[in-house]
Amino acid sequence: MTTSPSYSRTFFTRSGLAVLSPLSMDGFLPAVDSAAKGLNTDVGQIMVAFGMLTIGNGIGQIIYGPLSDRFGRRPIIIAGLLIYILSSGLSALANDVEMLFLFRFIQGLAVASTMIILRAVVRDLFGVTEGAKLFANLFMVLALIPLIAPILAGHLTVWFGWRAVFVMMAVVSLIVLAIILYFLEESLQEKDVRAMTPKVLAVSFAEIITDRCFVTFLLIGTGAYAGLFAVLGGIAPVMTGTLGQTSDVFGYQFSAVMIGHFVAAALAGKLVGMLGIKKILFIATSISLTGGLLIYFLAWAGITTIYAILIPVALHLVGFAMTIPAMTAGALSNFHHMAGRASSLLGFLQQSAGAAVAITLGLTADGTQFPMVTALAASSLFAFLAFAFMIPRVTLKAH
Repeated sequence: MTTSPSYSRTFFTRSGLAVLSPLSMDGFLPAVDSAAKGLNTDVGQIMVAFGMLTIGNGIGQIIYGPLSDRFGRRPIIIAGLLIYILSSGLSALANDVEMLFLFRFIQGLAVASTMIILRAVVRDLFGVTEGAKLFANLFMVLALIPLIAPILAGHLTVWFGWRAVFVMMAVVSLIVLAIILYFLEESLQEKDVRAMTPKVLAVSFAEIITDRCFVTFLLIGTGAYAGLFAVLGGIAPVMTGTLGQTSDVFGYQFSAVMIGHFVAAALAGKLVGMLGIKKILFIATSISLTGGLLIYFLAWAGITTIYAILIPVALHLVGFAMTIPAMTAGALSNFHHMAGRASSLLGFLQQSAGAAVAITLGLTADGTQFPMVTALAASSLFAFLAFAFMIPRVTLKAH
């Protein structure tokens, strides 16, 4: 791992930003059943609220990049964190599912700022290979939170009710804000005063979306994120509903599943340096596809057990953890001059795919695992095929 002061400082401050996105998603999963009962609705509606978080996240992705290119990274992330703290508190006070829809949507809008600014700052400061290593190390932090958050959220739900989970999110985001205020320096060397004008945005997005390298990594990442949201949008109803697990027990089970995800994220940086982005993506998409197909065929064979769900999901998430750092660095490799806008478009399109999957699962929930396993298998197959057919035509630049 690189040990320059710039790298070390970047890793520390961006680790704080990396916490909130997985906390917002994984941290709420053990509380799904309790929230449904508390708001007198069904689990499917609560998962639609999860989808509203993802929609807000997707829309936020397209906003924060151009804003940060225009005004700088630091003021935008501070504003995003303040909105996140407020929306988390309001989510804890929601007294019906419609209010939860609204506040989770706003929370999604806010949390989008964290990943956009994180990606843009890394692209501001580092080249493709070193950036991929830093993304991998930051993704290790992303992978660590799902190990801790479900256990903590499960116990908070049992002890104090589902609203305590949102209180936890507000407290953590306050700590992150303090870290950012004290440690984060502006990384954008030259602000683009035209970044927010409609013409410049249209030209910029057209340039990005017609770049073969960007599109290739976008499609791989879209498949990977769709698979992730198939898990996040489907596993809680299956485990707590179909298989009858309690909130705290499910928290431990999901954390156990995430161990492989964490280990893969920890190794991804070194593997990128040893093997390169393309080889890593081949290995990663193959592992995810294996998990996706395994859970699909087990389900259709009538094997409905805890392990028939958790083991293939764990395998899929190992591949996901290896995919994202390499995919992100590759997608942004040609856009040093507008990293914020490229990061925004990448995040928007991937989160949109995730939102579509999460909401579809919520609306089609039938008390079985079939909607989740079908979405997971299809998503992992899409990512693998995107790699197989498009990566050979891509040449990565080293800058």
